Amino acid sequence: MIAAKIAEVKKKSLADKYGIKAGDKLLSINGRPLRDLLDYELSTADEKIEIEIERSGGRKVVTIDNPDFDNLGIRFSTSLFDGIKKCANKCVFCFIDQLPPGMRESVYIKDDDYRLSLLYGNFITLTNVCDADVNRIIEDRISPLYISLHTINPSLRAMMLGRKKPDKTLKYLRALLNAGIEIHIQIVLCPDLNDGVELERTIDDLSKDYGNVSSVGIVPVGLTGYRKGLYPLRSFSEKEIINLIKQAGAWHERFEREKGVAWVYLADEFYIAAGRELPPTEHYGEFPQIENGIGLSRLFIEKAKDSLKKRRKTNRKGRFGVVTGGLFAGVLRDVAKNASKVTGTSIDVIEIKNKFFGGKVNVTGLLTGSDIVAGVKGWLKSNEKPDVLVLPDVILNADRIALDDYSIEMIENMLGIKIKVANSTGNGFINAIEL
Repeated sequence: MIAAKIAEVKKKSLADKYGIKAGDKLLSINGRPLRDLLDYELSTADEKIEIEIERSGGRKVVTIDNPDFDNLGIRFSTSLFDGIKKCANKCVFCFIDQLPPGMRESVYIKDDDYRLSLLYGNFITLTNVCDADVNRIIEDRISPLYISLHTINPSLRAMMLGRKKPDKTLKYLRALLNAGIEIHIQIVLCPDLNDGVELERTIDDLSKDYGNVSSVGIVPVGLTGYRKGLYPLRSFSEKEIINLIKQAGAWHERFEREKGVAWVYLADEFYIAAGRELPPTEHYGEFPQIENGIGLSRLFIEKAKDSLKKRRKTNRKGRFGVVTGGLFAGVLRDVAKNASKVTGTSIDVIEIKNKFFGGKVNVTGLLTGSDIVAGVKGWLKSNEKPDVLVLPDVILNADRIALDDYSIEMIENMLGIKIKVANSTGNGFINAIEL
């Protein structure tokens, strides 16, 4: 039987009141074994709950009266009690296959679990699910889901995913859509593979045969300096990106007429890399591809503007240094310049080169502690030392550790600068630049 280890019981909660403790293993609720956090949430939505637990090798049943359907106050050590469903593909563009050594062990896990898609917005391929999984998704209304599709062309899809046998993804996708499951599609775009005419075909077929897909996001393939022995891929040229933006413009006009929304959304990286202005806020509607990072830059800009409207100029002296990756540096400089004018605060944007990944990765979320230390030290050779160094929270895990196991305390001690961790949003940035 699957046992879900209880990591914490909130004080004065229902679970605490009925004697459930951290370290107990939850075996079932109302006789139902639990596979994951989703089963737990569904099973506890009842007025009377019989919880079977294991403690010190023995078993007991705790009956909880919950007429108000309150949260029980239990936190688990993992969301998936029966283990994670791993990826069964060998994608030519897989980012994990090109990771450098020396990072947290969890980073190298290739997850492809539909439950993580609902819980955390992870994109999945549907290649490792079976009929029973699809039936569960439909019956339990596990929605929305985020699906990596890449292409409609069966032979190209098999090649890109490294599959020798056909998969049932399109069959399952249709079944989920017909059942009313909200689906958001991701296309990882690779030059000379699924772009150009192939991309046109994919978008056209999706709109005709899978028209109730909620949105389609197109992101560029991510390449590191660790691709020895892997499929030869390259980055998009500026000319190719400009052509893609024009191609997407035609889709936007079409789908805004047909669906009332742009429907197809390009990653922020495309606009930034081509030196094009980001689309306006209204282009993104309700930001359906925000889990894919699409629209984050525009949202950051607008939230920062809104936050600055509530700020006044201050006479406080102090200098802030704000760390960012190369991709976002231009956007952040513009926001920081405006913030300095409004608040009177001195803000330096420190662009960090990502050497850890081989120099080809420029997103902020993949910055490592070692690169931050080296980058800031190099920057300090020709710039004034800031009073506070602001780091975005996206570079850290829940334990405040960077990808290369550098802690905030380590970075702070190595640089000799006070560090403040900022929420990676526009208002989070504005809130951080206060002494």
